[in-house]
Amino acid sequence: MIRRCGRCDKLFAPLTAECSSCRSWDLEWSPSSGLGSIVSSRLVHRRVSRPNAQVVPLMIAIVELDEGPWVYATIEGDAVPASDLPVRVRFEPRPRVDRFPVFAVCPAATDSDGGVRPTSRRASASNTHREVQHCYDARWVRTSLGQCELMAGAKALDATANSLISFAIRWAPFGGATAAELLVTFGVTRQRFLHMVDEALHPQQTDSVEVRGLKHYLRDALAQAWQMRPTAVPARCA
Repeated sequence: MIRRCGRCDKLFAPLTAECSSCRSWDLEWSPSSGLGSIVSSRLVHRRVSRPNAQVVPLMIAIVELDEGPWVYATIEGDAVPASDLPVRVRFEPRPRVDRFPVFAVCPAATDSDGGVRPTSRRASASNTHREVQHCYDARWVRTSLGQCELMAGAKALDATANSLISFAIRWAPFGGATAAELLVTFGVTRQRFLHMVDEALHPQQTDSVEVRGLKHYLRDALAQAWQMRPTAVPARCA
């Protein structure tokens, strides 16, 4: 269960007491799918039962729920796999090791070449080109814009880059903006705009591992949506 503001309908993590948008205290309980993606994770060592218990390794993480809120959690079971794509996790209602909200990595699917990739409702492998096919729905747009703000807050994107990428994200569900729209908004051709977006999302040496992963993910998603690659066909949600 997560919290929903009764005044503005915004969703929040379970421990939230006040709406950050309208400052209302009228927060109701709302069901969650229990599915999400890892934003950041770290291995720590701690005692999980009593003060004198044996110290054990635990994976702590920030999980972005599919509904939008971010929660601090413990990852139980299999180790978090190394991946350029968001690692999918599911909530464990009966955790074995902690009272903190606990998630487990979703089962992985195996590619034909033997590689392992995390399964996800947001992405699936293409049989022909084995590219991730993204679902450009309102949730994807909201999540991607949030990732942009996260990178901007970390000084990984400047104001110009943030503006370009945010524009590209908002137009992704429609296959990109028209040449006329780009000319009026940015004064450039479509080809030039796509080059600017690609450059803005190019990982820098100063970027953290999380930022590099987000940039790689957005570059791939926007390349498909805007048809920057001849083989990319954007997936649309009904």
